[in-house]
Amino acid sequence: MKIVDVASRLYHIPPTVSWEDATHRVASLEFIITSVTTDAGLVGTGFAYTTGIGGSAILALIDDYCGKMLVGQDPRHVERLWSFLYGQLHRSGTGGINTLALGAIDIALWDIAAMSYNVPLHRLLGARRENIPTYGSGIDLFLDCDALLSQVDGFLSQGHNAVKIKIGRNDAEEDLERVAAVKKLIGPTRRLFVDANQRWNVADCMSRLQKLAPFDLGWIEEPLHAEDVRGHADLRRLVSQPIAIGESLYTRHQFADYLQANAVDFVQADVCRVGGISEWLKIANLSASFHRTMAPHYMAELSVSVMCAIDNAYILECVHGGSFSEMGVLQTELRLENGVALPVETPGHGVEFDDEKLKPFALDPAELRTLNMQSAK
Repeated sequence: MKIVDVASRLYHIPPTVSWEDATHRVASLEFIITSVTTDAGLVGTGFAYTTGIGGSAILALIDDYCGKMLVGQDPRHVERLWSFLYGQLHRSGTGGINTLALGAIDIALWDIAAMSYNVPLHRLLGARRENIPTYGSGIDLFLDCDALLSQVDGFLSQGHNAVKIKIGRNDAEEDLERVAAVKKLIGPTRRLFVDANQRWNVADCMSRLQKLAPFDLGWIEEPLHAEDVRGHADLRRLVSQPIAIGESLYTRHQFADYLQANAVDFVQADVCRVGGISEWLKIANLSASFHRTMAPHYMAELSVSVMCAIDNAYILECVHGGSFSEMGVLQTELRLENGVALPVETPGHGVEFDDEKLKPFALDPAELRTLNMQSAK
């Protein structure tokens, strides 16, 4: 089997609800969807995303450079092709745009591999379990308390037994009020996670987390800048809340730095951002060797398959308003039943887009010059 074509399209899709956290307002998500076509008639689908910046660069990197390198190669040699492309991209940077482009390709290659063996992805990877627990996740810092509780109540009605809310308001007392209200609503048996989106320095964080200690939080996510490994290590020694980190890390080497520094409890590697399934699995195995569990960031429809294939899976994030299923662009939506997600049982990774539903969101990269894509506050 040989690759005969690699082609990508750029889409801008707004979340179905407003998104705002401590550092960003997200009006639209960029999705780069890549098709890898083979001479056997199999077409693998991969994808990457941004929260509004860089999509056209990822698309160009895939189609103008990587795609030409792949034509004529056997797509089932996934690991070899990953290493080959990483070597080609490495001199342009070790993470970020490069690993996002690599991720879209790698996801498409694994899709082809699973289809060629006529099995679902999670079974090709080992099928450690049949489902994975979920949590409802809101990008909701702007919501007042009543609206926040309404959102969380919606998560509970969907069957989630854990929820996550944003914190990081200027007034620490407002964070406390929000956490207290949600904790009261969900009761003592459900878990509450909070996410500060790199809002604080160590001194601020110490003060805030001491006040939050009585609420028995499941974790505090990204309390400090993601590059501050030492700060997270210091924080973990000094506070009672577990630390979750990973959505802003892009290579296994960055995760190794956190694990070796004893600076993280829950590893949140994003399957698109780290370079795809091949690298995500290496990060999962690395984390297992430090007895840390995986709670991946975003991309629930794909993450469910890789989570069902590993030994150290913890919980799957279902982001309100941002899943492919909620956006209505899939042929088959994510299956959620009684607080767990189930992987698709058809051959491949199971993320099948509906081209007709995607069409209204297609964007020519040249149009970006006419748009205001700012998202950082």
